[in-house]
Amino acid sequence: MNLLIIDDDSISNFVTTRVAESSGIFSEVQIATNGKDALAVFAKACLGTVAVPDVVLVDLNMPVMSGFDFIEALNSLSFPNKERLEIVIHTASEDSLDLQRARTLGINHYLIKSNKPTALQTTIFSLYNTVLEKSQDSKNKDNKPTSVE
Repeated sequence: MNLLIIDDDSISNFVTTRVAESSGIFSEVQIATNGKDALAVFAKACLGTVAVPDVVLVDLNMPVMSGFDFIEALNSLSFPNKERLEIVIHTASEDSLDLQRARTLGINHYLIKSNKPTALQTTIFSLYNTVLEKSQDSKNKDNKPTSVE
């Protein structure tokens, strides 16, 4: 699995990368410091020059392009395995309006940043299972026999 971290905070990126790498789940971890750079990662993935992320951890408050603006732009794009992509908002914001907006955008994972990586570790392992299930569902759909009338 491949992870894309979108956050402008270098310390948060360091900690998140360490947690992700120690999980042993991700074969690749990429970092973008804002939503615009993250969209460039997806553009490169469409060209086949980098792997398409399976999981995106995105902060909300960033310069250039916010996390919400990134999610809205990403939702309008077409790219390989889009149906398998899991987006996690990973933010310091505890604002109920942010949580409501996330739900409106179809985001099911909203994680408050913490000094303890336990919640992040739990979320990563949960997402691993979710992405695997989606991958298996996708393969099963591709292998189902079709009837011709």
